[in-house]
Amino acid sequence: MKRVLGGGAAVAVAGAVAVIALGGEEAPATEAPAVQRETVAVERSDLVDRESLAGTLGYADPGVLGAGVAGTLTGIRAAGTVITRGHSFYDIDGAPAAFLFYGELPVWRDFAPGMTDGEDVRQLERNLRALGYDAGTVDDDWDWETTAAVKAFQADRGLTKDGTLTRGEVVFRPGATRMGEAKAEVGDTVGGGRPLAELSSTGREVVVELDARRQQLARRGDEVTVELPTGETAKGRVSSVGTVASKAGEDSAPTVDVTIALRGRGDALDQAPVDVGFAVERRRDALAVPVKALLAVQGGGYALELPDGRKVPVETGLYADDLVEVTGDGLREGMKVVTAR
Repeated sequence: MKRVLGGGAAVAVAGAVAVIALGGEEAPATEAPAVQRETVAVERSDLVDRESLAGTLGYADPGVLGAGVAGTLTGIRAAGTVITRGHSFYDIDGAPAAFLFYGELPVWRDFAPGMTDGEDVRQLERNLRALGYDAGTVDDDWDWETTAAVKAFQADRGLTKDGTLTRGEVVFRPGATRMGEAKAEVGDTVGGGRPLAELSSTGREVVVELDARRQQLARRGDEVTVELPTGETAKGRVSSVGTVASKAGEDSAPTVDVTIALRGRGDALDQAPVDVGFAVERRRDALAVPVKALLAVQGGGYALELPDGRKVPVETGLYADDLVEVTGDGLREGMKVVTAR
């Protein structure tokens, strides 16, 4: 009777026959491929252990835009709009008003021919020149060239060319200004300094309400990290630490405001919650490895494994982010050690 062999059995038989045909020698064993082990270099780094506190992301240099001209509000820039030098914030009775000029001094008097000398005149002339109007020598003195420059500025904006600028026609701020929440609507009758909108600079800042008992945690000039709502991390620097404590309620601890200037524009959100990392402890120029490179030693302690399998006992120091400070005999910068994937 014939028997039919399955596919696997047929292969096995064929193999046996092949071995016999080759003199009965066994096929050489195939070596298992070597396991690739990931290594990292011991690096020299500045480590910073940080404590994360809640903060609020906003815009720097907040202020309020008040109406400087009486009449009906016929237009106002939308929230989020950035106003630059020479452009107006709103319209009154169909005409643009409150043109932005850059400067630290507020407008405290009308600008007109014959006015007494002052630093505010110099500030006005500096802006006219920046806008392309020749006001002559930029100084504290108002002369005929100043008048001519003001008239040219007025002509380009459809204003009456009388060579004067009243307090309601000019607003001085340190730089480009962002419109915030509106406090008046088109059609309202305004005047007498009525608030029209919130203002700020375009710079981003974070405010942290810090427990007053921990005020030493933040010092002006300290660098911090800020985790943005997008999940990205930005760098910031403490620009001010409040000296007067306040309480949100009877049962709350007194706090001081810590203001942090954020590098770059950051996220576009306003009044968004963020996490701020303040430095608690630092190690400068320390030897460090990723935490996952540490090997726990039986009986306590840690070691680092070299690519050849040898173990180097180490003492651990500061942990910061994913790194740990290490010290030990024979440890040096650039040395390769095994790490977990």
